[in-house]
Amino acid sequence: MPRSGKQDSISIAEAARLIVSGKPSIMDGLRQGVINFSALADMIKEQVIEIVDKKSVNVDSIKMALMRYADELQSKKQFLEEQVAGVIANSILELKNDVAILTINQKIFLIRFEHIFKSLNSFRFLQLTQGTETFTVVTDLQSKEKIVEAVGEKNIILEIEDQSAIVIISPKQIIDVPGVIAYITDLLSTNGINITQIISCYTDTLLIVERSDALKAYQILENKILSLRKMMK
Repeated sequence: MPRSGKQDSISIAEAARLIVSGKPSIMDGLRQGVINFSALADMIKEQVIEIVDKKSVNVDSIKMALMRYADELQSKKQFLEEQVAGVIANSILELKNDVAILTINQKIFLIRFEHIFKSLNSFRFLQLTQGTETFTVVTDLQSKEKIVEAVGEKNIILEIEDQSAIVIISPKQIIDVPGVIAYITDLLSTNGINITQIISCYTDTLLIVERSDALKAYQILENKILSLRKMMK
């Protein structure tokens, strides 16, 4: 049958979800269970009326819709947190010091790549990331000198020394579980640790930090891993 020009009606619950889903701070409050549902229902009432295209709506209906939505969000949040905790609890750490970061002109790097490739076996540590116009190389200090010699000092756009690499080796589940990296970066940032670079390589996550912060960052992550393992026993 042909459709009429009239749009399908939308329920009060759908309208309420549509409104709050565009407000990140309110969504966080719903997930955390710290929202005053009556106040929120009053606040969005006029928007709901406009969306459902009615003269008035029962504010209690909006409140109940918000409460059900909050229950769903909290259930999903708990499930994801358990998954994230499981990945982190089953991860192990490695620390590599004397690391440097080089950002190199892409064209020159490609021209000299064969020369650099021949020296790969002698590199203690190397991670390579391609950008739109540059390559970023994270490597040990001894290997850094070989790369600088190969590409030329003038083609080094940025050089950062005195870095350390914390390697987080996780189970395969990290590929499918959202929020693991966000959890880790938030944990370090709230403790005043700046991450210079983040590199993902299959199940390995490399965090490049200032060498002066490396031991503190390592200890923070190790303590979190150990505490999650105890909680999961």
